[in-house]
Amino acid sequence: MSGALDGITILDFTRFQQGTFATLLLADMGAEVWKIEQPGGDPGRRLGVHGDGFSAYFESLNRNKRGIVLDLRKSEAIEAVHRMAEKVDVVAENFRPGVMDRLGIGFEALRCRNPGLIYAEGSMWGLQGPRAHHPGYDNIAQAAGGMMMATRQNEEAPHAPLMGTADQTGGMILAYGVLAALVARCRTGSGQRVDASLYGSQIALQGIQFARALYSVPLNPPGVASSSFSYRAFCGDGAWIAFGYLTGDFWPKLCRALDLEWMMTDPRFAEPAERGRHNHDLVEVLDAQVATRQSDEWMERMAEADVPCTVVQNYHDIAEDAQAEANSYILSYPTSRWGEAHAQGFPATLSETPASFRHEAPATPGVHSSAILRNAGFSDEESAALFACGAVQGV
Repeated sequence: MSGALDGITILDFTRFQQGTFATLLLADMGAEVWKIEQPGGDPGRRLGVHGDGFSAYFESLNRNKRGIVLDLRKSEAIEAVHRMAEKVDVVAENFRPGVMDRLGIGFEALRCRNPGLIYAEGSMWGLQGPRAHHPGYDNIAQAAGGMMMATRQNEEAPHAPLMGTADQTGGMILAYGVLAALVARCRTGSGQRVDASLYGSQIALQGIQFARALYSVPLNPPGVASSSFSYRAFCGDGAWIAFGYLTGDFWPKLCRALDLEWMMTDPRFAEPAERGRHNHDLVEVLDAQVATRQSDEWMERMAEADVPCTVVQNYHDIAEDAQAEANSYILSYPTSRWGEAHAQGFPATLSETPASFRHEAPATPGVHSSAILRNAGFSDEESAALFACGAVQGV
C-alpha cells in the first residue's frame, strides 16, 4: 500500500537533528525526500560514530531519503535549487533565520517560482523577537525552555535530562506544521511559511506544568486534589517495575494485586487525601512488599488485576519486546555498508496508508545526485554541466 504522503516531494536542506527528524517523519509516511548535503556531507554523519564508521545519529534520522550534494557557494547550484523548487511541494531547512534569504533561496524567492510551496523552517528561538537570529541547539533549548529547572533535583546543578529531547520534539512540531499547511493548501491552493522552534516546542511539551506554575492559587497537597498515583519499586530479582493509576477506583485493585488488602481499610491509606498525608508510610510498605517477589510475578498479578504496570526497560529490553515489535515501534533493516541496523520505528499507525521502510539513509554524500536531477527535470546535458562546474557533486 502507498503511504499517506505518496506523491508529496520535499527538498530537504535540514542538518543535524531537529529538521532531519521532521523530514524523516514525513518520509516514513511516503513523501519523496531529496536531501541536500553540503560538500563533505551533512555534519551529522560525523556525530556518534561507532568503531566501524557507522553513525546511528545519521542513519536513524535519514532513512527513506535520497541524497544529493550541492555547493551553495556557486550560482549554478542556486539556480538549480530554484528549478527544483518548482517541482516540489515542501522546502525544509533549519539554518539560522536569514541564511537562506542571503543565499537567494528563502521563502520569498522560492514562492515566486512556486506559489503552492510550503516553506518549513526549524528555528531555535522562533522568527520574531530579540533573539530570533541568535544561535542555539538542543541543550540551549532545554535550558531556556524550562526543562532543566523542571527536572532539577534538590540543589543539583541544572542539566538536560535526556539530550536530544528538544530536537526530537521540535522535529515533531515542525512535521505537524507541514501537514497542517498541506491540508490548508488543498483548500486554498496557496503555500505558506511554517516555523517550529526548539524553544517554543519545549514550552509546549511542558504545557500543563507551565500553566500550573503560573496560576496564582496554590496547588493542593499531594493526594488531596487528585486520586491518581504513580510509583516505581525494586523487585526481588533486581528489576524495577512501575505501576499506578489515574482514578481512585484502581486503588483496591492495586492492593489486591500486591497482597496488601489490609491497606484498603487502614485509616492512613483508605482515602486519597490520607494516602497523600501518609505518603512516607505508603512507599515504605510498597517498597518492602515489592522486594519480596520477582518482577514477572508482580507483572502477572497486576495484569490480572487490570492495574497499569510495566517493567522499567532499557533500550535493549525494548528491542526484544514483543509489544514494540508487533506495532513496528522498533525497526530492523539492512544497510549496504553496515549490515543490519536497528532504529526507532513508526509511532503512528494508519490502517490504509501505513508508514514503511523503503531504503536506508544515503550511504555516501551525493549517492543519488544524478537520479534526483533527472527526477527534477534536468536533462543529461544540464546535469553534466552542473557536475562539471562543481555545483553538484556525487554520482
